[in-house]
Amino acid sequence: MIRSRLSAMRLEVILVIGLVLRESLSFWTGHPYDSEVWIRNAVYVSRGISPYSFMDPIPGLSFAFLNQTLPSVGYPPLWSLLLAGLYRLFAILPTDNRFVFYFLLKQPPILGDVFLGYAAYRAVLRWGGPAESARKVLVFWMLFPYPILISAVWGQFDALVSFVWIASLLMIRPLRRSALEGLAILLKLFPLIFVPYYIIRDRGTTKLRQIVTLGIPAAFTAASFLLGGWGIDPFQGTLVYGARGVPLGMTILGVVFSPDLLSIFPGIEPAFAVVGWLWVPAVVVAGILAARRFSRETPQGLVQAMLSVTVVFFLFRSQVYEQYLLYLLPPLLLDVTLWHPERAGLFRVTWILGLGYLLFNNDFLLRFVIPVFPAAEQYSYALDNNSAFGPMRGIVLMVLAVSFAIHLVQLGFVLMDERRNPKPWFVRAVQWLAGAKRAAEEVGGPRAGDSPR
Repeated sequence: MIRSRLSAMRLEVILVIGLVLRESLSFWTGHPYDSEVWIRNAVYVSRGISPYSFMDPIPGLSFAFLNQTLPSVGYPPLWSLLLAGLYRLFAILPTDNRFVFYFLLKQPPILGDVFLGYAAYRAVLRWGGPAESARKVLVFWMLFPYPILISAVWGQFDALVSFVWIASLLMIRPLRRSALEGLAILLKLFPLIFVPYYIIRDRGTTKLRQIVTLGIPAAFTAASFLLGGWGIDPFQGTLVYGARGVPLGMTILGVVFSPDLLSIFPGIEPAFAVVGWLWVPAVVVAGILAARRFSRETPQGLVQAMLSVTVVFFLFRSQVYEQYLLYLLPPLLLDVTLWHPERAGLFRVTWILGLGYLLFNNDFLLRFVIPVFPAAEQYSYALDNNSAFGPMRGIVLMVLAVSFAIHLVQLGFVLMDERRNPKPWFVRAVQWLAGAKRAAEEVGGPRAGDSPR
């Protein structure tokens, strides 16, 4: 009923509803670690200090880890400079209320998320979909709980990066596409994984546009360090750490190299020095296969290739957090809407697994209310460390990580071969178990003592 009414509304009204919904969750929520890093980074950089420094709490603004020094951000400098600009804006406002600052920090993620929904809407229209389908995509994204939790509640800015990246796919002129790709990389390094695919896919002198794609983040970063007088050594360490990652999150490597398994098989720990870099050759091979497998001339081929490379990256990456799904879900939604509606089950399983992991990993969102309810930090700690929920949480997260990896394998197979059955393996397994149970009951017949009901 609500969605049907929204579908009949004007485009601007739908966007405003999505924006207001996100803003209502913005100023009083936040991830205790990530939001705290944003706060400290904003203040430090606004004072001319390198964003790649260890940062102390900010009196009057910090709300978590008040007695601890936190490490720097792991991104190129543009995000830190944006944070510094937001703090400068806060400093000239006639208020020192910290929640106003939290509200300002949430604006890039929230606006990026709303614009991401609009970009998906434009993509459906640009690539031949009917206006009604485009409007349904927009309504869905404006009400979709997953990106709302990541952007408006958590405060991660991956939706902004994803918006710039999706917008680049809509560009017809190569230089404009390269400029947007370079901007996306400058915000976060994720879009780098598509460079090998583009180098293989592009023809002739068009290959040279990757110079623009890579030159924008390289030139901006160099200029930032030169003008800011920042030391390069901490940044190099940050880049290596970010590229290799650590075995955490929704990845099978996080299970294999978890403390529990390492305590049983300590001999495998040195292997991570090599395994942590496997995603690099994996995305190169995936880019080559995608360029050969999918059409170079159609939007469908482009989206299938993007999805394939992303899936391979997630499978071989040692560090896959919940917010990374904002790079997988939008193109998958476009694929389901425009070309493969039979894959809707795969889309649903993708975000349901991600949502389950997000809920268990963050104590069913308890951590996100720490800004307005500081005692929640103690409750969260006690829940994870002094109750039966802690061990159960660890097991559930491992099961979800393995399940997500299995799901990615199926998604990869389906993307590379359209003839494969797209029904999710988990759905088929449940149906098979239900059928086996019914068959066993029919063979066994009524048990002694059973009476009709």
